[in-house]
Amino acid sequence: MSHDRRWSLPLVGGGWRRAAALAFACALLAALATIALGASKSAATPGRVDLAAAIRREPLSMLESKTPTAPRLVFGVYPGGAAGTVGPSGPVAPENPALRMAALEQLRPPGRPFVLHLYASYTGADGWSAAQQVGEEIAQYGKAGFQTELVACYRPPDGGSPADVGGFVEFVRDAVKSLGPMPGFVSLQVTNEANQGGSPNTSDGYYDGAEDALIDGVIGAKSEARKHGVGHVKVGFNWAYATDGGERVFWRYLGRHGGRRFVDDLDWVGLDAYPGTWGPALGVSGLAAETTGFVDGALRALRVTYMPLAGIPHTVPLRVSETGYPTGPGRSDATQVTVMEAAVHAVYHARGTYNVTGFRWFDLRDADSSSSSFESQYGLMRDDYTPKPAFGAYRALVASLSN
Repeated sequence: MSHDRRWSLPLVGGGWRRAAALAFACALLAALATIALGASKSAATPGRVDLAAAIRREPLSMLESKTPTAPRLVFGVYPGGAAGTVGPSGPVAPENPALRMAALEQLRPPGRPFVLHLYASYTGADGWSAAQQVGEEIAQYGKAGFQTELVACYRPPDGGSPADVGGFVEFVRDAVKSLGPMPGFVSLQVTNEANQGGSPNTSDGYYDGAEDALIDGVIGAKSEARKHGVGHVKVGFNWAYATDGGERVFWRYLGRHGGRRFVDDLDWVGLDAYPGTWGPALGVSGLAAETTGFVDGALRALRVTYMPLAGIPHTVPLRVSETGYPTGPGRSDATQVTVMEAAVHAVYHARGTYNVTGFRWFDLRDADSSSSSFESQYGLMRDDYTPKPAFGAYRALVASLSN
């Protein structure tokens, strides 16, 4: 998410196209629930969904080679409250940098890295650079000893064009050049959810040229990192969990148009998956088990079903780049804790099988704790920085599992 995110992220208003798509998806699910999940990010509907029956189950032999030893899992969080939204966005309570920093200090595990997940948007050739948008914030976090990573979102105001793809590549090149030398800056994500269309405020796939911006942006960012001697800046992209036929088209496009150079320049691939929020509903009974099944199924779908279509090998690590569970009407604090604990443990125990190295929670605090919309209440804390039970739960998980 970023300074605009909803779903997790950035700016640009509107969500009516996404809303229409969601309504259609829900109707389709009601009719076909026994044979398909439908698109990810369709709003969760009541009832239990058999995830195992909905995901194509390629054999584990499809994995090129299992990671011989389970990698270390590095945790993090989006440190803001504002979020892009699928529905209409409401007001956002003001940020309090001092309270925010104090909360982040509590979450950071002693002697271990803790990564802050930030966002900046390309909004045209005349828009602000990434350094102008978040450079000061990254510098402050680095001084405090935190690691940071940036999501470079593709949000051209004209809807997208070949010129915008070129402009975006320059945007990410400049981000690497200007931010790469800053203490603690470790990673750049190129585009946000380029596989998802329908919502200009949440996913870059809404904009024309998003796939090319992803491919050319990864290659351009990695080239810039080599040029300026900041090879510690790892370059990747993310994928929003979905199971519809369009996902194969997306991944095959990356394979055909990216080629060997794209794969060679890729340091990681991220997964955005929100249990019981964007995707199948979670039942009240067996909540933890269903969350575990959802998370494991999403990791498996990405690693086993989709990444091979683009020629991306098992040696390229995965990260859970976004996951969360908001509170709000019908969503209790206790349920948030249950889903969080199950999701974290699912990733931790699957990290060896799927080569997963990172976990980022969305997000630190609510945008508006009084809102009737759950999209304003993803936080571990309320909008005034008072902790929800999930804050202490995440702190304990991070401390015990940051191996």
